Amino acid sequence: MRSLLRTTSLLLLAVPACLADISTKLGFESAYVTYGTRYAAETWVPMIDFSQGDYYAGIWGYVPFQPSKSFEGEWDFFAGRTIKATKLVSFDVGATVYRYPRTEVDDTTLEGFVWLNFDTALSPKLKLYYDVTVDNWIGEIQLQHAIPLKPVANLVFSGHAGFRKPTHRAEWYYATAKIDLAFNIDPKTTLSIGTRITANTDQDAVGHRTISWYGACISRSW
Repeated sequence: MRSLLRTTSLLLLAVPACLADISTKLGFESAYVTYGTRYAAETWVPMIDFSQGDYYAGIWGYVPFQPSKSFEGEWDFFAGRTIKATKLVSFDVGATVYRYPRTEVDDTTLEGFVWLNFDTALSPKLKLYYDVTVDNWIGEIQLQHAIPLKPVANLVFSGHAGFRKPTHRAEWYYATAKIDLAFNIDPKTTLSIGTRITANTDQDAVGHRTISWYGACISRSW
């Protein structure tokens, strides 16, 4: 535990002290779904992200309205660096510490990640994660496209699909699609609302089946 908490501190110190950019978000999701699996009903999603140059760090939170035995909340502490290979290709490398309050088994885990990003149509990203605490692999592809709706809105289509491969279980697959209407309230503030749908092949998952839900988010850069 102490080593993981020490890692958390190092992650948050990975960005230099003179932070150039800060962004914040407060989201609401009618269901908390991650990697195709539903873990909770209505959930608040706060976030703060610090960045300077190619380096970034931040905190995500998932705070369900009605905690259940299967999921009572989550806090993610992350840090990473973006490395540009060419004008169109870059890599992200970093790590995330996951903290699950009130969870007796694996209440804190550490996960490394590598992303391959393409600055082309649909903004494809290939992502690979490995959680060293629970020995779990995740691979994912993400796509996104925005259609401007003049004068101050965008219709954003996004989706991702991938697999999970735990150590002691067979792997399973998932896919998620989202549509959001994003309003530019001012140059630094955006309000978005949209709908989502997901499905997975894991027969034992908490949220196995096709699931649809909605979400909203307000974000601001400082």
